[in-house]
Amino acid sequence: MKTKTKTKMKATTNYANFTDCIKYALFLLLVTMSVSISAADKGDIEGIKHAVRVLKGIDTNMTVETAVATLRTAAERDTVPYAMNSLGLVYMAGIGVEKDTTLAVAWLERAADNGFLEANHNLGMLYKDAPCGHGQDFAKAFGYYKRGADAGSVMCMYDAGYMLYKGLGCQQDYAKAAEMFQSGADKDHSPCLYMLGLCYRNGYGTEQDDERAMFFLKRAAALGYSAAIEEVRRPQAENWMHEVFLACDTCGSIPQRMPDIQSDINDMTMLSGSYQGFIVMYDWSGRYILGEKPVTLSMVNDGKNMSGTLTLAADTVPFRASVMADGRVCFTDGGVELNERYTVGRKVPYRMDTAALDVWQDRIAGRLALYSLKHNEPERPMYIELVRGNAVAGNETDENARYTRVTATPNPFAIQFDVTFELQESCGAKLKLYDVFGKLAYNCDFGKLKAGKHTETIIPNVIDGTYVLNVTAGSRVLRTIIVKKGGAQ
Repeated sequence: MKTKTKTKMKATTNYANFTDCIKYALFLLLVTMSVSISAADKGDIEGIKHAVRVLKGIDTNMTVETAVATLRTAAERDTVPYAMNSLGLVYMAGIGVEKDTTLAVAWLERAADNGFLEANHNLGMLYKDAPCGHGQDFAKAFGYYKRGADAGSVMCMYDAGYMLYKGLGCQQDYAKAAEMFQSGADKDHSPCLYMLGLCYRNGYGTEQDDERAMFFLKRAAALGYSAAIEEVRRPQAENWMHEVFLACDTCGSIPQRMPDIQSDINDMTMLSGSYQGFIVMYDWSGRYILGEKPVTLSMVNDGKNMSGTLTLAADTVPFRASVMADGRVCFTDGGVELNERYTVGRKVPYRMDTAALDVWQDRIAGRLALYSLKHNEPERPMYIELVRGNAVAGNETDENARYTRVTATPNPFAIQFDVTFELQESCGAKLKLYDVFGKLAYNCDFGKLKAGKHTETIIPNVIDGTYVLNVTAGSRVLRTIIVKKGGAQ
């Protein structure tokens, strides 16, 4: 079956091997066992449920082959949609039969057409996560979820809302997502209650409303939904840093929303070198800044291929990439781990996927696309801006680059450091430090300074870690990276 995504995506799915595929299908069998059966089906249902328990390994008084035959007999009579759904899952994973995704889709669609609404959820999952090596196709997944939601499946209301929330296989639309979540919340579906609470807390597709947000989040938490329990404990909404960045006069070069970047690499042979700068993560719509991290990049290239190392916050990873005919950079090797707000207690691994870069002389601006190996989907939009090392250091042949110069010594520092910068004219100057999560950690105001070179001693009360140091020099923003290591807190 034709897929709309790159072949390499199959290799990175969480369910790429046969054993995990069986576990996944058995999980779906367990979920759908509790779905109510119509009165017309009750003559067969006990035998079908027994067959499903055998396939799950719960009962052992029947062979797997006999259990599959029981499902097939009931399904072919066109009287038990639940049996059709179960048979589709059996073919999905190859439990007691040869694995056949074509037959899996056919039986699941037949179940959905005969009123088993959760079959739409299973079809959507087949294409959304590609659990058994099936081609990942977000558009098809959304189509099945939407069909199930329109027919009244509360599971599919959540599924379709999730896809709309992130823009997977459809146009990203918070308002429509909130409508889907509201439909599920009306049925007391805890994941929908949770997501609707996030919409109200962040102001995504709704008016921002803390009281309503907490109502839905606490209801989901009361139902035992762990993500809602964690969200209630968090003091700030996901996008709370947006207003901070807008009001930050040392963050003037950070776009207020995700820019539309067109690939324009004017000369690949000039890309080799060392760069430093920052990366900004936005929400799924690209309208809200979620945070900023420092970035350094060192790379070499031979015209069409490049390799090097990327340091994102404190993590350094090697990478390899090729430049496509349309100018996109496609990474063939490389991954990073990032803290994820909605994954408590550990980092999430991401594959470096693609980048659209606008390159001019010593500067790079672009859009970096990461792919989550935990969720089997793209990460939020990310903007990257870099300056070549010699431009940062102050290339005296470039009048503009000269005034992007800012240094901090010693680096790393234990208790204090000296920041040195140049002003083109008499103006006010301020300094701020941001941690790797984009949170303001320290700030000070130097007042009005004369044109020329200045050195100021900074004694910030911050914990060990990597920081983005921003100095406002009139209308210019000077930026470098500094590390606190050791010393009193």
